[in-house]
Amino acid sequence: MKRYSDSFIKRVREIREKKILSFVQLGEMLNVPSSTVGNWCKGTVGTRWDTMIINNERKRKELKESEISVVPSFRKIGINQAKLLAGLLYGCEGSKYPAQSGVAFSNSEPNLVLTFVKLLRKSFELDESKFSAHLQIHTNHRYEDLRRFWADLLKIPESCFIKPTVREPKGGKHRDNYIGTCTIRYRDYRIQLKLLGIFEKFIDFMS
Repeated sequence: MKRYSDSFIKRVREIREKKILSFVQLGEMLNVPSSTVGNWCKGTVGTRWDTMIINNERKRKELKESEISVVPSFRKIGINQAKLLAGLLYGCEGSKYPAQSGVAFSNSEPNLVLTFVKLLRKSFELDESKFSAHLQIHTNHRYEDLRRFWADLLKIPESCFIKPTVREPKGGKHRDNYIGTCTIRYRDYRIQLKLLGIFEKFIDFMS
């Protein structure tokens, strides 16, 4: 994360109070994220626009947190609940049989891949040697660094990773925090079919 000097932060606060610019305007002017500017300028003179942004962010935060009490801690999730959650995740993001024979779950969000792997391990007695992983990365990435990151996150050996797919970033916009798309595989079509069966039965119940 880029660090800014105290003198630069002081200058930002002075500009804010002198010109009464919004966090967004200051951020665009100085090429600094508006959220960072907001942290620096707490307590300074604000605009009506800033007040509206702050109120909207507070309301969104309250709505996001209003129902989180329904989520149990991972320790309290039983095996059957873990199988249901793993099945639902796999039905949405996993590869289907027979196009892929065996469990294959792919996503660019590290915590989502980690959640699936944790649920899978809790749901079934696995042979860890059957895991493998594949990364799709961009040409400006260091594969060794990303392989180490995903291996540490998912608690699998780096030797489990097969040759990555490396592509040029497409378009003018791309996520600065993109660290590759990881496909985690487990070589057992029986577990794949069990997960798909759970997902399909759940959908049948809902229809």
